[in-house]
Amino acid sequence: MASPDSTPAALHALNREAREAGATVDSLHGEDVDDPYRALETRGEVTERWIDAQSSRTEDALVPGEAMQARLDAFLSIGTLGAIAVGGVPGEPRVFFSRREGDRQQPRVEVRLGGEGRIVPLVDPEALGERAAVDWFYPSPRGRLLAFGVSRNGDERSELHLLDVDAVASGASYDEALRPLRIPRTKWCRLDWLPDESGFYYTRYPRPGEEGFDPEEEDGYFPRVFFHALGTDPAEDPRVFGADDGADFPSAAVSTDGRWVTVNVFRGWSKADVYVFSRDAGPAPSAAAPLRPVAVGQDAIHVGFVHEDHLYLHTNAGAPRYRVDRAPLGAGAEALDFAPFLPERDAPLEAIAFTARGVAAQYLDDLRAKVVLFGPDGTERAVAALPGDGALGGLAGSPALEDVFATFEAFGTPPTLLRIAPTGEAEAQLAVETDAELADLRVERVGVRSADGTEVPLWLVMDADRAARRDGDAPVLLYGYGGFNVSLRPGFRRNILYWLERGGVFALANLRGGGERGEAWHRAGMLGEKERVFEDFEACIAWLSESGLSRPERIAIEGGSNGGLLMGAMVTRVPERFAAAASYVGLYDMVRYHHFPPAELWVPEYGSADDPEQLRWLLAYSPYHRVRPGTRYPAVLIETADHDSRVHWAHSTKFAAALQEASTGPAPIYFYMQRNLGHGAGTRRSDLVLRYARMYAFLEAQLGME
Repeated sequence: MASPDSTPAALHALNREAREAGATVDSLHGEDVDDPYRALETRGEVTERWIDAQSSRTEDALVPGEAMQARLDAFLSIGTLGAIAVGGVPGEPRVFFSRREGDRQQPRVEVRLGGEGRIVPLVDPEALGERAAVDWFYPSPRGRLLAFGVSRNGDERSELHLLDVDAVASGASYDEALRPLRIPRTKWCRLDWLPDESGFYYTRYPRPGEEGFDPEEEDGYFPRVFFHALGTDPAEDPRVFGADDGADFPSAAVSTDGRWVTVNVFRGWSKADVYVFSRDAGPAPSAAAPLRPVAVGQDAIHVGFVHEDHLYLHTNAGAPRYRVDRAPLGAGAEALDFAPFLPERDAPLEAIAFTARGVAAQYLDDLRAKVVLFGPDGTERAVAALPGDGALGGLAGSPALEDVFATFEAFGTPPTLLRIAPTGEAEAQLAVETDAELADLRVERVGVRSADGTEVPLWLVMDADRAARRDGDAPVLLYGYGGFNVSLRPGFRRNILYWLERGGVFALANLRGGGERGEAWHRAGMLGEKERVFEDFEACIAWLSESGLSRPERIAIEGGSNGGLLMGAMVTRVPERFAAAASYVGLYDMVRYHHFPPAELWVPEYGSADDPEQLRWLLAYSPYHRVRPGTRYPAVLIETADHDSRVHWAHSTKFAAALQEASTGPAPIYFYMQRNLGHGAGTRRSDLVLRYARMYAFLEAQLGME
C-alpha cells in the first residue's frame, strides 16, 4: 500500500475537506458555538485518510537516532514494582505485587511467600497474548487464591479470572492452577473477599439484558456491585448495589468477621456516600437486613469499612486533610455514635491499613511520604523509618499480620518493597537494581507564586553539572496534571533519566486540583475554579525564565489525559512563553467531552455544557474553542490511541486540525495515533520506548538540542 500524501499542501487539503464535511454551529443556551471539525469525531473515510496522513508525517519527521533509542531502551528496562496487596496467616505473610524486569514487555504478578522469602511468579500476561495485560488483582485473606483482571490492547475492559496460588507455589503450571471462572465486563473492578475465602463482592458493568445495559454506549453506564460464591454460576450472582441515578462508582468492603458489608459510592471525585448492611440474612440487602445509609448526600468524601464490630469512616467532612472516625455497630447500624479515632493532622491522610497490632496510616507530609503506626485505640506508637524523602507506591496490611508492607521510591531511587515492623523499623525485602548513574542527581523544591498569590510547589531535578551551571540556558521539561484529587509525588521516573543525561532539567508542578494539600487544594482547581490550575502552571512556566534557569526558547511542557487538557490550555493561553508542548490522550473539546463515554463520569469535576453557567466556565478555557487564526503557536505534538476507553481520540484530531490551520508561525503541529494501545494501562515497554523516542526527538529539535 502506498504511503499517504503527508505534504503540507495535502494536510491543509484534508483539513479543508474535514471542514466541508461537517462544520457545525451549535446553539447552546442562546450562544452559538463553532465546531468546524465535527467530521473528525467519527471514523469515516475522511477521518481515516486524515489520521493516516497525519501519523505518517509525524513518523517521518520524528525519527530518533540509534543512540537515543538505545539509551531510552536501557532506562525503561530498569525494573518496576507496582501495586501490592497482602494475605497470609500469622507469621507467614504473602505479599503480592506486580513487577517487570529487564526487557520484559509487561509486569507480571508475583508473590513473596512468608518467612522463606521465596518469590513465585503467578500471572505472566506475555504468555496470554502479545498485547494482554493484568489490570488489577486481589488476593484472598489467607493468600490462597488470586482474583485478577486481564484486558487486551490497552482498552482496560477486563475479564475476571481466578488462580489457585497454593497450586502454583507447589509447582503446578498456570494452566493447571487456573480455576474455571470467567466474569467479563469487570473494567476497573473493585473486589473484596469473605474472610473464609468462599466468595467475594465485586463490581462489573451490566450485561446484555440487564438493567442499565446500553448497546450503543459500551462504557456509557455505571458499574454495579455483585456477590459471587465460589463454585456457582456467575450469571446467577445477585446484585448487591447499583442504580441508574447518575455518575456513581460503588464498591463493597467486608468486615473482618464476615458479618457486615459497607458499600462506598463515589459520585465524582469530591463526594462519596456510605451504606452498611448485615450479611445475617444473606449476601445482599433484604427486608430482613436492609441497606442502611451512614453518610449520604453530603458534599464530602466518606469511605467506610468495618473492623472488629466498629464502623470506621475515612472522611474529609469538616476536615479537608481527612480524619478517621469510628462507631460501635453493636446489634445494628441505626443511630451510630461516631467518635474521633485518627484526628485531622497538618498532612493529608491518604490511606490506612489494619494490622494485628493496630493500624498503619499513610500521610503526604509536605509532599513526602510518611507512615505512622497507631495502636488499636488510635494512640500513636511509632513513625516508620522510610529510606528518605520520597513517595509510597502502595501500602498494604492485614488484620492477621503484625507488619505492614509498602513500596518506596524517589526521584533518584528505584522502587523498593519494604516490611514495616510495629516498631517502625523498615526492612527492604526486594529492591529494583540498576547501574544507571543516580548518585549525581540533584533535587530542589521552590515555591512559585500564582496569579492570586497562592504558593505552588515546583520540583526541579537535574544532574550535578547542570545544577552547578545556572546560565539561563537550561533546556527544561515541565510536567503537570492538576485535577481529580491526583497527587504528583517525587517518585522514580525512568524516561527523564535520558533528558537529565542530555543536560536537561525536569520540573514537576504540584498544581491546584490535585490532592497534595488535601481536599481544599482539590476543590480550588475544579468546576468553576478550573482556571486556577492553568494560572498555577503559567506561573511555573514564567518562573523558569524569571529565575534565570532558562528562557522561553528552551522550555517545553508535557502532560497527558487531564494533563493533556492542561497542555491545550497553555498552548492557547500563553503560546509565547515556551517553545514546545507534548500532549497525549488529552481532552481539548470541553463543550462536547461528556458526549463520549465514559466521560460523563467527569462532569462532577469539570461541569457540563448542558448547564448555562457551566458552559461559560468551559468555553473560557476549552482549548479547541480558544484556537485563534493568525496566532504564532509553539510546536505541539498531539498523541492519542485507538483503543483508549477513557478519553476519546476525537479530542486530538479536532484540536490538531484547528491548530494547524490557525498557526502562522514556523513551528510544526504534529498528530500521531498509536495503534492497538489505550489510555496508558497495559502499554508494553517497547511501545513506551517508541513514544518517548518520538517525544524527545521532537523536544530536542524544537529546543535546539540537536
